[in-house]
Amino acid sequence: MSDAVYERSYYRYYPSGAPALIVNWVVSIIEFLLAVRLLLVLFGASSASEFVAWFYQLTGRLVGPFFGAFPNLSLGGFVIELSTIFAMIGYAIIGWLIVQVLTLVSSALARPL
Repeated sequence: MSDAVYERSYYRYYPSGAPALIVNWVVSIIEFLLAVRLLLVLFGASSASEFVAWFYQLTGRLVGPFFGAFPNLSLGGFVIELSTIFAMIGYAIIGWLIVQVLTLVSSALARPL
C-alpha cells in the first residue's frame, strides 16, 4: 500500500515584488471604477440620482485627461463613451509600464556587485 504525502505550498513573500503588487491593485481598482462608469453611461443612468452623480464626479476625474479625445457613440437608446474606454486602455498601459520599470529596478538592485 502506498502512502500519499501532502505537501502544503507556502506563500513566499518577496519584498521586491510588493511595489508591483500595489501598482497592480491600484490599476485594478481604477479599471473597475471605469468599467462601472462605462456600464452606467451605457444604460443611461440618470445623474439626478445622488449616487450616480457622485460616481460620475469621482470617475470624471479619472476620465478627465482623456475626455474629448473621441466622440460618444449613440446606438439607439444606448451611449458608448469612447473616452472611458480609451482611459481604461491608457491606465492599463501606464500601470504595465510602471510595473516593468519597478521589476527592472528591483532586479538591478538584487544583482550582486
